[in-house]
Order: sequence, then C-alpha cells, then structure tokens
Amino acid sequence: MNIHRETTIQLPEPFYELLEKQLTAINIPEFNIVTFNYRDPDYSAENGGFHPVEINLYRQGDSWHLNYFTDFAYCGGPFPELEKEMDIQFQQKEVYNSFFGRCYLEHADSPVRLVLNNFCRYVQMGIYKIEISVD
Repeated sequence: MNIHRETTIQLPEPFYELLEKQLTAINIPEFNIVTFNYRDPDYSAENGGFHPVEINLYRQGDSWHLNYFTDFAYCGGPFPELEKEMDIQFQQKEVYNSFFGRCYLEHADSPVRLVLNNFCRYVQMGIYKIEISVD
C-alpha cells in the first residue's frame, strides 16, 4: 500500500514503512478510512508507561494520506484523564502540543520527528496492542 509522503516536513521513513506494512497486512480494498489505535496495556496514571497513540489515514485514489497522529497522556489531578499531548493534523498542517500550544507543522519539525521516531521504536519493541477500525 502506498502512503503519500508529507511535503511540509520530512517525516521518518520507518514511520511510512510501518504504516504501509500494516495496511498491506489488513488488506482493506473496500474501505476509505483506517484508524490505528496503539495501546500499552500497562499504561496508567499511577504507573506511567508508553502513551496511547491514534493514527488516522484516508484513501484518495490509489494512495493513502495521513490525516492525524495523536499521542495521549494522563493529565490533571486528583482524577487524571487521557488528553492530547501531541496532535499532528496533517491536512491542516498544524501541530498542537500541551507544552507549546498550537503552531504550523513546518515550525514543529524537530518535535514531530522525535515523537514519530520514538513511536516507531516502541512498536518495534512490541510495546503496543493494536486495534484497527475502518470506515
């Protein structure tokens, strides 16, 4: 499966390869939207762990396009809730981060690449359980 490469910033190639491999494995010719949910079963507000991640792609013609990548983390107290820590909106070319707020994708090159590289390493380590939904 072919994923359209982002042109605003250069994303890590292993990120594309990971998604292409997973799209090929699920073989979904009749669907146009795919959402991958990656969860560390041991992640909790009390013990920490690896943040949950959600990735959404949509099909346009013969290519898949990145819609968003969202990294969640427990925040707040005394009753912490999962909130967006980093939200990359590829179509809008925007990034939200809980530390620096919202900015254009081109201004967040380093943090975006860092998060995506780390995510790929965590997947390689077998940290996540993956759930896939299609529309």
